[in-house]
Amino acid sequence: MALIEDYPDVVIHEVAKQLDYSTIRAMKLVSRRLHSALSDPLLWIDLCERDDRPLPSRAFRKSLADQAREDQNEKMVGQLDFERVWVKNPFRANLMRSPILPQMAEMGREYGWKFSDEPYASMKVEEPPQGTVPHPDIVRCFATSHQWGQRCATVHLTKEGLPEWLLDHVRPRIVVSELVAPRFDCASEYHLHAQLLRAGEPFDTRAKTGNRVRVVEKEWPQWTNPAHWERVETIFEDYPAGMRTLTVISRGKDRQFWAGNYGAKFANLQVRIEMPDEARWLAESDFPEVTTEYDDFPTFITNREVTGRPGGFFGRFRRFGGN
Repeated sequence: MALIEDYPDVVIHEVAKQLDYSTIRAMKLVSRRLHSALSDPLLWIDLCERDDRPLPSRAFRKSLADQAREDQNEKMVGQLDFERVWVKNPFRANLMRSPILPQMAEMGREYGWKFSDEPYASMKVEEPPQGTVPHPDIVRCFATSHQWGQRCATVHLTKEGLPEWLLDHVRPRIVVSELVAPRFDCASEYHLHAQLLRAGEPFDTRAKTGNRVRVVEKEWPQWTNPAHWERVETIFEDYPAGMRTLTVISRGKDRQFWAGNYGAKFANLQVRIEMPDEARWLAESDFPEVTTEYDDFPTFITNREVTGRPGGFFGRFRRFGGN
């Protein structure tokens, strides 16, 4: 009776496509023959295409292979691990865990998000969003109040499956975007502050410019009607080598100091990687860090959920009929 090792790779691949990942990993330990067949990039490319795991374009992959042949050293150029791509799915449409859950404390536990703890911030999860034109992709949003309310979210790029050589030597574009809207009846403002960071580096709330810092600001006057949702977007490109995490702070408030949640609203934070069609192999010294300018950008980030309505002096500024 023939053993599975005796069959050609194409047959082993078809068997593997019917198995779960833990079984495939176990099969790779059986023999060198099976390990070789089950490590074949063609198997994992097929699985990525079958399971709708986005891949860099064929032009990019060919360009990367051509550079490896020219240098005669694939380790110097770097090659995609398609098995890891299938497992981690790093080129998906959104690297951020963005569905807004009913409670901020729940998102802190599930996603590691941190929320404003500024006194009287009173940001809340709003379902459905009030005072805006309905959006088909938004069920819940963060609704801010008369003090800055904010959410801090971090993506660990390498843990999401992006290899270090890709971040250091190819440096694909990193696109950060979010849906934002005002209430129609209250002036408001919104800030998005994104930073690329090295491993273990803290977020610098004062940084406002530089090739690894992006700040987007929006303001709306009172009676913005209709109050449509719009997507704000910022892009990182030609950033320094060594970037391993991306942290994004979104914050908003109203500009009329009304009690209740009449400030800017935001939802559906998105982070995606845009791969080029041609591989460029940059030295670590290419695109060194640009001198960063600083400004006051105070944050009050803790792991506690912010709840409750301001009372006392602040509560006296409640708008008639407010929520």
